[in-house]
Amino acid sequence: MERKLAAILAADVVGYSALMEQDEQGTFERLKAGRKELFEPEIARHHGHTFKLMGDGLLAEFSSVVDAVECAVSLQHALAERNAAVSEDHRIRVRIGINLGEVIVEGEDRYGEGVNVAARLQQLAEPGGICVSAKVAKEVEKKLAFGFEPMGQQKLKNIAEPVQAYRVLVDPAVAGKPMAVNRHPRFRRNLAVAIGVLVIAVGLAAAWWRPWESPPRPAALTANAKADPRPSLVVLPFDNLSDDKAQGYLADGFTEDLTTELARVPGLFVISRNAASTYKDKETKPAEVAAALGVRYILEGSIRRVGDDMRINAQLIDGSTTGHLWAERFDGQWTDVFALQDKVVVSIAGALKLRLVSAQGKADVAGGTRNPAAYEAYLQGLEIYNRRNTPDEFAQAVRFLQQALELDPNFGAAAASLAWAYWEMDGPRGKALAVSDIGALYNVYKYLDQAAKHPSPSYYQLVASLLVREHRSDEAVAVMFKAVALDPSDPLNYVGLAEALNFNGRPNEARDYLVAANRVDPGGNDHRHYLAGLAEFGQGRFEEAVDYLERIDLQSPDPWPKFYGLQVLVSAYAHLGRSDQVAAYSDRLRNVMLERKDGGANQLVTQRYFVFKNPTDIGRLLDGLDKAGLPELPEEVDLDAKDRLTGSEIRSLILGRDLRGGGAWIDKGTSWVQQNFLCDAIPKVQTTCGAIFRNPAGTPERRNEYTAVFRFDRFEFSTVK
Repeated sequence: MERKLAAILAADVVGYSALMEQDEQGTFERLKAGRKELFEPEIARHHGHTFKLMGDGLLAEFSSVVDAVECAVSLQHALAERNAAVSEDHRIRVRIGINLGEVIVEGEDRYGEGVNVAARLQQLAEPGGICVSAKVAKEVEKKLAFGFEPMGQQKLKNIAEPVQAYRVLVDPAVAGKPMAVNRHPRFRRNLAVAIGVLVIAVGLAAAWWRPWESPPRPAALTANAKADPRPSLVVLPFDNLSDDKAQGYLADGFTEDLTTELARVPGLFVISRNAASTYKDKETKPAEVAAALGVRYILEGSIRRVGDDMRINAQLIDGSTTGHLWAERFDGQWTDVFALQDKVVVSIAGALKLRLVSAQGKADVAGGTRNPAAYEAYLQGLEIYNRRNTPDEFAQAVRFLQQALELDPNFGAAAASLAWAYWEMDGPRGKALAVSDIGALYNVYKYLDQAAKHPSPSYYQLVASLLVREHRSDEAVAVMFKAVALDPSDPLNYVGLAEALNFNGRPNEARDYLVAANRVDPGGNDHRHYLAGLAEFGQGRFEEAVDYLERIDLQSPDPWPKFYGLQVLVSAYAHLGRSDQVAAYSDRLRNVMLERKDGGANQLVTQRYFVFKNPTDIGRLLDGLDKAGLPELPEEVDLDAKDRLTGSEIRSLILGRDLRGGGAWIDKGTSWVQQNFLCDAIPKVQTTCGAIFRNPAGTPERRNEYTAVFRFDRFEFSTVK
């Protein structure tokens, strides 16, 4: 019996019986003409073929899910045009459903759940609409301009498991509507908190990061497989063969940990888990995978768990010959899961004749655990956290992670994941957790302090991001070198290092590590486009910067690449003297800044987020924004410009002096002057910059000789000589 993976399109005429009863001959002729003139040519044009015809519908097969969705949209648009020319009671409208799944091949016919789900999804579609499964939406959301609206979990007739369904938005007015926010790139939200938060944040007793010994510098990285002499490997997602399909998180966790451990084997290059995940639940040919990812070897396998008994099957394939180099079965108890992982790593390294790292296990090296119950709770939490979740699911994920940490207080990766969760918390999520913004910020540093005792790569990633925002990019670079050393297969480590290097005044090195990120995770994304553009901009290469920055998807639901990238893009175009592009992108920038509710479009907002070490770097960005007409201060500032202090006046009159008045702002951390602004980096709070004005009516006694103007606040103060 032959089986294969296929995209199945099911189409059905709406109200077929009523149409036939009203005008049997006319309806038959219109349907026949529609098939010959529209459906058959469109399906063929999109490389599909019809394998079953019914009186009121058809089933078609496509080898490409992109072709299937494009064909469905083309059919619905063409039918709408045809219907516009006929009366309402003669219009033929169709529902379409699309599923990606395994089918049984029998001659020209196709059977199985892959077909059945497509037929049931068709019944959920609106007249003239298209309904697809989550597998379809995930495959095409980044490749097509159509939007996808979640319809929730649907219980389909004669289908055992509920199916997540999505409505395709074929209306051009809403095309591009996102499925949900993508949370993977490390542009993280910054909690909007009042000045009172400073007392809480600074007052936390535990130090969340301490300088370590000088970190090892990663080995030289190469841009492509041909230039890299090391054996290269990808770990494809292991199949979950357990009767309980909900235990898929075990297979996912095993795959991820195996990828990380193999990446630490000296002399072996390993593709990221993220890149490998695109092949999940797909029938793949080893040679095609090897060519697409630029690797020589492919590891694939499966996990089956029945109660406490586990069986792991794994095989190593040479992608150049498709020959099997090694295959083995590992049996054991769930409580032995870590020993089983170690056996797989040792066996593969032996098959490739590579030297293993020394004796330290995962729990000692990467913030892991040797507690199976804690490990399982952690995997359950991550599985929920990493999918497009609701606020209630987010809260459920946090509870699983907290359970993991309670079971093993030394589980550093669980503590780091909790820190990330609270850093990413927004209003609806906070409501689900019953946690305020202030409480979330407190928890970020509480869990970072716990994670610091057994650091993991994700811990270093968050610490580095926070250090950059505190004007401490030297330390951030050192931290990210440690992360890369712990997991050379994680693209986020290279991306975090590139970000730190960009703000540290080393854009040429940042570009090298972005190349490394693209090597372990081919394809790139908006975050990397922004960082690559920033690296070019930092070297004064404005044309090259524009080339990268214009690749950012401005329709994406993720606000951060747009927010950062548009500021650099507008500045670059201003430096190039291209007024038309400056005007066009300035409008988009203002809209994005307004959406952020960050004080409108002005240079105080820019300096809050672009925390460069070197004055020339922030100067380059602000000079371009000046040329573009971006105001320095919020429009509501009503102070006289002649009373504003210059940078040199701030240095001589303010910097290094004791200040009186000003409330909480006076209790600041490190201060410096950039251009005509005074900037402060307060521990555990982001950098803030402001303008200083003389107060002509101020006196030392009233402590109001000067006024400091920030994004949302202003403070009156005096200096003590």
